[in-house]
Amino acid sequence: MRPKTLILLTQKFPFESGEEFLAVELNRIEKAFDQVIIIPTAVRDFSQPRPTGNSTEIRIVKNAETGGEIAKAFFTKFFQVISLLGSELRKSGWNWKLLKYYLYHIPYALQLKSIISKELEVNREFVLYSYWMDTNAFSAALLNKENPEIKLVVRSHGGDLYNERQESGAVAFRQTVYEEADSLIFISEHGRHYASIHYPEFSSKMKVFRLGVESYGLAPTSDFTNAFQIVSCSSLISLKRVGLIADVLNSCSVPICWTHFGGESSAISALKNSLPNLKDGLTIHWKGKVRNEEVQSFYASHHVDLLINLSSSEGIPVSMMEAISFGIPVFANAVGGIPEIVLPETGALITDELPAEEIAARLDQFLRSGKSRSVDFREGVRSFWTQTYSAEHNHRQVLTHLLNHTFTFTKQLG
Repeated sequence: MRPKTLILLTQKFPFESGEEFLAVELNRIEKAFDQVIIIPTAVRDFSQPRPTGNSTEIRIVKNAETGGEIAKAFFTKFFQVISLLGSELRKSGWNWKLLKYYLYHIPYALQLKSIISKELEVNREFVLYSYWMDTNAFSAALLNKENPEIKLVVRSHGGDLYNERQESGAVAFRQTVYEEADSLIFISEHGRHYASIHYPEFSSKMKVFRLGVESYGLAPTSDFTNAFQIVSCSSLISLKRVGLIADVLNSCSVPICWTHFGGESSAISALKNSLPNLKDGLTIHWKGKVRNEEVQSFYASHHVDLLINLSSSEGIPVSMMEAISFGIPVFANAVGGIPEIVLPETGALITDELPAEEIAARLDQFLRSGKSRSVDFREGVRSFWTQTYSAEHNHRQVLTHLLNHTFTFTKQLG
């Protein structure tokens, strides 16, 4: 029997921060495959990789950073770049922001294509898995277009799915990737539906495989304080609207202790300076960027009344999956896939674009209901996680799907 190898295309994992949820999935992937080859493609600092198993190998790919490096990458494959540039602009429509994006990313995709092809020049069974619908997926799609026997699985989340989250107004390379991929998997029904509406001709390739998080038990429910303990967990980019969370909590009538995880120190300072005077009943703890284990430790050792998220766009945040795994309710607005995880049995869902005062009134109502401190309610939240976002169950489904897309490739690529 040939050894089975997974080629996993990531953005940064296992380097730098981000994609923490992939670490949990990788533990199971390593048990299912004889070898895992990770190719991260958006890394600047390769000095501190996160732990991986003995069967996992990492390929270092450096991005062109200086003007000279970018120009060299462009002109080295000039005719291929120009041909692909015209093709992609015809598919996506002429767009100056996309043009600028393509001028950098098409040469890089051709470089990645060469790197992937070298991994395939061995007589093994492979699975080619792009964890994002991005330049990685495009590079694999280009290889797939020339070699149809290659099987490509592409996952989409949020930023790589919804057009409105792109500065250009469109997700780059999507038409080509959807054409060439054998399987398109999404983390939410909303995401699959969104893609099928925009690209109905590829709907037969589309499936939902939810992300999942591990079990660390229920959060404590015995150390209640007078102030309600509220947590948010996100970066501080504009679509996360953490400033709106501050306005809402400052408008609540109940006392609140708010802890925020995430964000660079400079972004935290800027946000703090922009906040109005805080009412006496609101205290804030800025934790900044921390390791995922620190958030889990906080949940395991502190009573948290709820997690709040008021982003303008989301897939289904892993932060919500982690919160409900501890039995912590979620308060959020109805965007993206959030209505699939925030239900009456897991928290409170509000209409997007409500003014801060109205959101505060809804939050007051939920907190005063006593649900966030009800053992029965919190056990129900935990039960929903078990049924829907358990890593053990969801990862097993993905692994079965990946194993069903293995291929043997013995052709020598030029």
